[in-house]
Amino acid sequence: MAATVYVVDPDPEERKWIESVLAPVVASVVVLDCGAGLVAHEPLPGEACLVAFADRDQVVALELVRELRRAGSRLPVIVLGPLSAFRAAVDIARLEATDFLERPVSARELQGAVRRACGGEQ
Repeated sequence: MAATVYVVDPDPEERKWIESVLAPVVASVVVLDCGAGLVAHEPLPGEACLVAFADRDQVVALELVRELRRAGSRLPVIVLGPLSAFRAAVDIARLEATDFLERPVSARELQGAVRRACGGEQ
């Protein structure tokens, strides 16, 4: 799949794991400390997607998705959230995120979500 996956996750170990899981199935993985740069430079859906981390209060992920949508971005978004984050999943879905995966997430689940988000699998 010739896609770029942008990753916004504050945990260096988590970013390293996500990169290792996705590297075999996408063209490139771009790790960002925050989503501000992504909002300014919008990748095209179908060529890219975003994997974002939802912290305990989900504020960071919610704000990032809100900002992307306000800017008119249709970029597919996959949010990785803590187990039992039902409220966050509902809020993310309302903002038209593509997927919400509860942590811990398996490599297979993450790869499948990225394939679907980037148009490689229906």
